[in-house]
Amino acid sequence: MLLCICVNATAQHVVDDRKFPDSLQQVFERSTSLKGKLEALFGLSDYYSTRDTAKALAYARQSIGLSREDAYLSAVAHFYLAGVYFEFDVDRSQQEYMYAEKLLRPFPQKEALIYRSRAWNNYGVIEQRRDNAHEYLNILINKALPLAQQAGDSTRMALNYHNIGLVLLNLNEYQKALQYFSRAIVIMEAGNTVYADLADAYVLSARATILSGRAKQAFPFLQKAKKILEPNPDSYYWPLYYSVEGAYYRYTHSYAQALKSLERGLALAEQMNDVFEKRNLLYEKFNVYKAEKNYTAAKNMLLQGLAMEATFPFSRNKRRLLFDLTEMEKQSGNTEAAYRWLMQYAVLSDSIYEEQTKTEIAALEARFRTAEKEKQILNLEHEKKISARDRKYQFLLLLAVIAVLSLVAILAIMQLQHRKKKAARREEDYRTELERIEKEKQLSNYTALMEGQEQERRRLARDLHDGLGCSLAAIKLGLSRIPAESAQQELLLQQVTDQLDASISELRLISRNMMPEALLTLGLPDALKDLCSSVMSAQLRLVYNAYNIDRALPLSTQTMIYRMIQEIIINAVKHANASVIMLQCSQEEDSFFITVEDNGKGFDAGNHQSDGIGLKNIRNRVDYFNGQLNIESSSEGTIINIELHVTQQS
Repeated sequence: MLLCICVNATAQHVVDDRKFPDSLQQVFERSTSLKGKLEALFGLSDYYSTRDTAKALAYARQSIGLSREDAYLSAVAHFYLAGVYFEFDVDRSQQEYMYAEKLLRPFPQKEALIYRSRAWNNYGVIEQRRDNAHEYLNILINKALPLAQQAGDSTRMALNYHNIGLVLLNLNEYQKALQYFSRAIVIMEAGNTVYADLADAYVLSARATILSGRAKQAFPFLQKAKKILEPNPDSYYWPLYYSVEGAYYRYTHSYAQALKSLERGLALAEQMNDVFEKRNLLYEKFNVYKAEKNYTAAKNMLLQGLAMEATFPFSRNKRRLLFDLTEMEKQSGNTEAAYRWLMQYAVLSDSIYEEQTKTEIAALEARFRTAEKEKQILNLEHEKKISARDRKYQFLLLLAVIAVLSLVAILAIMQLQHRKKKAARREEDYRTELERIEKEKQLSNYTALMEGQEQERRRLARDLHDGLGCSLAAIKLGLSRIPAESAQQELLLQQVTDQLDASISELRLISRNMMPEALLTLGLPDALKDLCSSVMSAQLRLVYNAYNIDRALPLSTQTMIYRMIQEIIINAVKHANASVIMLQCSQEEDSFFITVEDNGKGFDAGNHQSDGIGLKNIRNRVDYFNGQLNIESSSEGTIINIELHVTQQS
């Protein structure tokens, strides 16, 4: 019989996470934004929550202090604080999860919905630890899973399917559990990254398959799980793996191999202080000894498990152990000891039945009291209706007359208002149409102007590069052929040659700025990289990242995006005196996102009258793409976020 399993499902776990805390610590130290620092602290707190409670609590409290000025990040900080308390103070953990869930409700974004789903899931895990598996199942189906579906997060949906399967597995619903594990596995296998949670789903599918009487069909699941876990020998999924592997070998009558697997699992569970898996491993070892008819060793495993049950509230597990101890003593011929264990089993069964009966009686009494109160309320309402009926009859005729007159007046007023609204609507539609036509005209003129400017830039760039550039190069070549009759003439010729080299370099820089060669040959991502490299100096550090940019975008679109970014960077250097600039570009289908953050002196973003020609050009280009421009600026720096609607080239 399967003992209850509890899993705190947080985020997906990487297969090999040994270098994870070092990288997070580096992110925290290097990050210049509050969000970046807090995300690093959240990751460190979550990582150490199952490894070093003191460190996890320190990181969680540090994140609480840093996030006080941001309502959303403060809510997330309380979520991770609840995760730290999960292992040693479940009451505080549940309070923090519900507090975080409450703080996150006003935020409609996907990330907030995911955190709410996770908070409900972990709250339900604690309910399961309190021997309330049905409540956990109710929370998963009615709280955690709907929020994950609302967020559209397939990963979170997969983890919820996994946890529903786990609860059904604990309730001995093996076929239903396999259905939910299969849903989770399909989603996880379709992902780009292999997480250890997929190995967990494989292992639990193997356990459900074994318990449903098809042990031989469980071996492929175990093979897939082992392949995922092998790169990380320290993964805390190994004890569960060895527990199920031991069960597989027991059901296939390979008892020596079963004991070998279970010993490995017990050693890891002891090392990781995983008391839940240690208990399950001991019970599986009991089953192996029982199958071998080694009743003394089997009883020893049961006694160790019974000693551990004092720290857990799962009464049905304890009852199972007492029953098995009775059977072992009986098989060993110790009838007196068997009788003592049987009496404890009976007492515990009676107490469980009594507790269930009290709960059911309390529920019935509550329903009875509610029904009585509702009945009293109905009687009072009936009496009020009777007393009010007489008064209503007295005013009935008067009300009928007043109602008719009022109806006529209301219809006349409604007709008049309807005509006014109709006239106003026509006028508003006419004005809106005029504004639309005017805006389209302005955009058309602006488009023609921009295209003309870009054509002229390309023509001038070619003329400068091919014409004047070649002429200067020819002059340099000619000068190099003139023999120097004296040291003074040689020095003079060298100075003129150096000036020509500087002129040629300046000419190439002007030609590249007018129409970057990288944009024509390599595409927008490389052109932006080339732009950033040309701007960087000893006084300016520029960090550039690009994600999923479609190189098949029309050249005109790439050119306009390049010009916007070029103008923003020039403004940050020239007007804001920035020393650090962060540029990030990404694309999702027809949406193109630009984020530029600098540490300059900032400007008044709300005063459009102070916009220069460069900023006005940026706004016009954003309007051309039917996009959105958001500028946040203060004395500490400026953040510009742009979203453009681009059309991919067919």
